[in-house]
Amino acid sequence: MLYISQLILNPRSRQVQAELRDPYQMHRTLAKAFGDGPGEWEAARCLFRVDQRPIAIAREMEAPHLLVQSLALPHWERLTVAGDYLIGVPEIRESNPQFRAGQRLAFRLRCNPTVKRNGKRVGLYQEEERRAWLNRKAQENGFRVLHAVLREAGPQPLGEIWRDPGPTADDREPLQFRVPLKGGDRIDSTRVPNRAAFSAAQFDGGLTILDPAVFKDALCAGIGSGKAFGFGLLSLARA
Repeated sequence: MLYISQLILNPRSRQVQAELRDPYQMHRTLAKAFGDGPGEWEAARCLFRVDQRPIAIAREMEAPHLLVQSLALPHWERLTVAGDYLIGVPEIRESNPQFRAGQRLAFRLRCNPTVKRNGKRVGLYQEEERRAWLNRKAQENGFRVLHAVLREAGPQPLGEIWRDPGPTADDREPLQFRVPLKGGDRIDSTRVPNRAAFSAAQFDGGLTILDPAVFKDALCAGIGSGKAFGFGLLSLARA
């Protein structure tokens, strides 16, 4: 069973603004919903992503929509957040997806394309490298990419990965902040890259399932590295 939560964050909240600049702090905030014990976050296989969307109460204003997927039921009332952190009440729905070979789905994946070279993990920034990375991950995880639009932001310090990259990289206005971590540090099992930078990219497209069991495992586990920083969540919809 998967639990899919949606939290609408108040863009005027100072805590929200700080966490959008520092994904490690958002990771720590979200972890409270799964308990204080060591390893509970990882046991829940929690994945999350921030999307910018209009909100119903003010369609001229966009708000960060936080999508959280987990194997354990989250208790959002446990969050230690400012009173103005959320807009509305978190929504949780249960999902037990069943897949079949040949099934076609639309997908979104915010990811951190990397490879290991000489024992070190390095980011991939060229479009052809990123598309090749996506195709490799698809082959490893039981699906094939039919088509995909790459919405990229290039190499980014930690505090820039949350901004919606938009239709082209030229449109972005990166957020800046002082990174509280250094390369080599670890967040849970995630190693912070050297110079604390990520090769953030977003793919929106269509896929077809080749191996339903392998694909479902990938859906639960996430794809690629940097999951503690909001990467790897594979969102699906009917094609």
